[in-house]
Amino acid sequence: MRLSTFVNTEHAKPREQIENICGVLVHVKPERRQSVHDALAAISGVEIHAMTDDGRMVLTVEDAEGIWAGAKITSFHDIPGVLSVALTYHHFDSDLEGESVP
Repeated sequence: MRLSTFVNTEHAKPREQIENICGVLVHVKPERRQSVHDALAAISGVEIHAMTDDGRMVLTVEDAEGIWAGAKITSFHDIPGVLSVALTYHHFDSDLEGESVP
């Protein structure tokens, strides 16, 4: 299945029927870590679990308010001070009857 077809299909589904949880490691410039922390914390569906003095942050990201978790993660690169973003864990589940997820 083409990625764009998958994305469009998932965006069309009711969000309450989809469980999409991502574990993400974000590395930021140490001097910008508080401003990046505040920017990330303001995004619905983002939860910050740990932050180190050298600029590493561990977060979880979930679909929320009609915004796919993947789109949120991609947008992290636009926050000033972010050096890298790495997806470290992904869980996707749909509870739609009769639907199977490969």
